[in-house]
Amino acid sequence: MATNFPASLDSLTNPTSSDSLNSPSHSAQHANSNDAIEALQAKVGVDGSAVTTSIDYQLNTGYRYHSTVYFTSSGSFTKASYPWLRAVRVRVQGAGGGGGGTDTNDNGAGGAGAGGCAELFIEASSLSASVTVTVGSGGAGGAVNTNITGSNGGNSGFGSYATGSGGLGGAGTGSVGGQGGGGTASGGLVIPGKHGGGVNVIPGFGGDAFLGHGGSPVGTTNSPAVHNNRKDGRNYGGGGAGAWQKSGTGTTGGDGADGIVIVELYA
Repeated sequence: MATNFPASLDSLTNPTSSDSLNSPSHSAQHANSNDAIEALQAKVGVDGSAVTTSIDYQLNTGYRYHSTVYFTSSGSFTKASYPWLRAVRVRVQGAGGGGGGTDTNDNGAGGAGAGGCAELFIEASSLSASVTVTVGSGGAGGAVNTNITGSNGGNSGFGSYATGSGGLGGAGTGSVGGQGGGGTASGGLVIPGKHGGGVNVIPGFGGDAFLGHGGSPVGTTNSPAVHNNRKDGRNYGGGGAGAWQKSGTGTTGGDGADGIVIVELYA
C-alpha cells in the first residue's frame, strides 16, 4: 500500500501476536511504514529546505514575533542572549527638552521641543554581538526668576543603527522665536519631534513626541503656574511646557520626559 499522506491520513494495519509473518505480509508492513515515514520527512523538510511546501521552508521564510525588551535606562543588547533570534525591530525615542523659566515680569516662557524618533528592522545577521543602548534624559526646566532657557533633552540610540535626538529647551519669557525646536532622528523611518509653543508673553505648550505628549502650561492671569506633572513632558520624549508668571512671582519651566529604546525580538 502506497502512503496517502499528506493528501489524507493512512489507515495502517496493526498485526496481532497470533498472526503469521505472511498474513498480514511482514514485508508489506515494513514497506508501508517506510513510505509513511518518508512522506512525513518530506512534509517537515530538512534544515534550510528550499521545498516551498515543506514546514521548515514555510516557518523560516517569515518572521515570528517573540517578545519585547524595553530600555528605560542606558545599557547594552547582547545578541547571544537570544540564540533563536532572526531579526529585531528597534524604536528609538529621544528625550524632550525643558521649558523656559520666567522672571518677575508678567511674561510666559517658551515650550520645549519633543525628542525625535527612529524605527527600523534589522536582521540578526547584521547585528553586532553587543550593541550599546543609550537612553536620553529629559531636559530640566528653566530656573525661576532668571529667564533661563530650559536644558536640551538627551539623545537616545541603538548603537550606530539608529539615533533619536533630544528636543531643544524653550527660551525664558516666551519671546518670539523662543520655542524649543523638535529633535531629529536617523536610521530607518524618521519621525521628528514637534517644536514647542509660546509667542511673546503667552506661555507655550511642550512639543509632542511620537511616543509622548508635551506638557501644558497651567495657571491663570492672577496666579503663577505651579511645577507639576501637567507642566512636565509626559510618557516618552514629550517637551516641557513654558512657565507662566503673574504678580511678580517667577516660576520654573516644565521638565522634559525621558526617552526610551524598544527592541522587538523576532524568531
